[in-house]
Amino acid sequence: MTLRSALSTSRSITFVSDREKGLTKCVLEVFENAHHGYSMFYLMENFMRDLKGPFHGDGRGSLPVNFLAAARAVRVDAFKMFTERIKRISPRAYDWVMTVEPEHWADSAFKGERYSQITFNIAELYAKWTQEVWQLPIIQKIEKLISKMMELINDRRNISSDWSSKLTPSKEEKVEEERRRACDLKVLFSSDTLFEVHDTSINVVDIDKRDCSCLAWKVTGLPCRHAIAVFSCTGRSVYDYCSNYFTVDNFHVTYSKSINLFLSVFNPSDEEKAGSEAETVLPPSISRPPSQEKKKPNKSKGRIKRLVFCTRCKGAGHNKATCKEIEQGIIRLT
Repeated sequence: MTLRSALSTSRSITFVSDREKGLTKCVLEVFENAHHGYSMFYLMENFMRDLKGPFHGDGRGSLPVNFLAAARAVRVDAFKMFTERIKRISPRAYDWVMTVEPEHWADSAFKGERYSQITFNIAELYAKWTQEVWQLPIIQKIEKLISKMMELINDRRNISSDWSSKLTPSKEEKVEEERRRACDLKVLFSSDTLFEVHDTSINVVDIDKRDCSCLAWKVTGLPCRHAIAVFSCTGRSVYDYCSNYFTVDNFHVTYSKSINLFLSVFNPSDEEKAGSEAETVLPPSISRPPSQEKKKPNKSKGRIKRLVFCTRCKGAGHNKATCKEIEQGIIRLT
């Protein structure tokens, strides 16, 4: 719930996880309209670990290549083509792939906005930080992790301070590449918002829905070359149709905030210490419950006691060791 209060829910959010059991259910309980994807980094690790022969055709080495190609395929027919290759090499591997719910990792079936983020191990950096401070006490551990996050935010803020483009450099480069490929494409007007673009095949572009029949626009969040060809013919700006996630302005906003260390918590002053002691709430005093020791069973209960005779004084009820007659100086004669 704390994460939800910090994130905008005006648009659906995509969570990418390592397929840990129970995560999907927990996420959907808090973010009802969220989409949940599986990281191909972790899926590939498990896939290679669980692979067992026999292997046919191209052999074991081609299985991860086809698995990754199936994940990146934007069309259902292409997805089926790559999974069928896996099946011809190893039916066991094919069964494994198909039981891992393709709607959570294959671009052709995923419903959310993933933007091709399927292979990067996003948790690697944070896992490394955790290992570095593993042996430290909890307070020092928190301080170190906060310092690491502060350094990361500051570095990215400094790196982006010189960016003059509309999009981040990597996305700007992709748009420029698609713009070069769009130069020779033929555009036919069907309506004000619907266009037909002739490439190696005929593609339909709907600029209202931000969709092209090549499906690249939906998968990447950036207009494909067919859409860019339409923008060139109609005088539209390509930047108006890029995902806001890729703008430099949004990047600046993301890293504009600082993480402040709560010094009053870790290094309280004398006045704060005195105040905290005065406000300390102690646990209630509870008396110790009565002992619950078990009573030892009386083994002699129900038995007939044997009468004991003293061998010294011949009296009954005691023995030689406990005889009183000697202590009183009286000796009986037989």
